[in-house]
Amino acid sequence: MDVLADAVPYTGQTAEHRRVVVDVSGRFVVGVRVGVARYRCETFGDVGPLVVRESGRARIGADGRFAFRAGEEAQRVTVRGVLRRHARRVAGTVRLVGTIATGQKCASATLRFTARR
Repeated sequence: MDVLADAVPYTGQTAEHRRVVVDVSGRFVVGVRVGVARYRCETFGDVGPLVVRESGRARIGADGRFAFRAGEEAQRVTVRGVLRRHARRVAGTVRLVGTIATGQKCASATLRFTARR
């Protein structure tokens, strides 16, 4: 069974004006797609832009808060946010961390975003 098939997408933009989609199914965030313009690596420099798509399962609390973290150690996305169903809106932050083929550590800035249904 494909959980994303029943998911409701909340679509918006990050502070870098890149697209972000947060997929919600019931009381869970089940997927995130996000574009990151700047993905800095220790000595190699900026290897962005890139787009990350991950699925998982993060519980949405009674207050609407959630923390979604998914992906392999080489490329992991963390999304923290608040879902306001009555306003049909999600707001929060997204950050991508990982490594490139040489093993250098890389990270995006912590980017604010808003998305609507």
